Amino acid sequence: MTNSWSQGTPYVVLVLGRPASGKSTISAKIAEQFSLPNVSKDMLKEILFDTLGGGDVAWSVKLGRTSFALLDHVIELQLQAGGPFLIDAAYSAQYENAKFQRWQEIYGFEAVQILCTASPEEIGRRFIQRVNDGTRHPGHADAERVDEFRAVRDDGRYGQLELRGTVLHYKTDQVGSEQKLLASLTATLPPQ
Repeated sequence: MTNSWSQGTPYVVLVLGRPASGKSTISAKIAEQFSLPNVSKDMLKEILFDTLGGGDVAWSVKLGRTSFALLDHVIELQLQAGGPFLIDAAYSAQYENAKFQRWQEIYGFEAVQILCTASPEEIGRRFIQRVNDGTRHPGHADAERVDEFRAVRDDGRYGQLELRGTVLHYKTDQVGSEQKLLASLTATLPPQ
């Protein structure tokens, strides 16, 4: 697998997948290894929690919508700047394709999508673990959302966007898959 786009073409790495699929963990590693700004929906949402306070599930949902609006603004600013960057978000292709396709048409970037997956059982285990161990910001109100999460954890909403570029699959619950992904990215992205 090698870089297939012309020299100087901007690129965006999109790390996609269900909640608890491993997006944030691999995003941090990719951003560091490839010196990419990491534009994360959850980071924005957690700034809102820290600034405006936490609350119940309804408040978390409201700040989730707000953080997606902020994320869109930050993405557009990054695209205008023309440099590469990484996006970490649980996008639903059904709702996001048109927006990203429009951005791709306007800004001419190549997309490198990383689809993070794991078995439904592993994703459920991770979700419960982060509820119990406190590693996730309490503002997300995940403890009150466990049943909701279980009901939709394998509904097929989160997947590949229909964009020009490369798609890499990352099975976060398989041994050795992280090294394979990072090697594929090294072969795919333009030299630094």
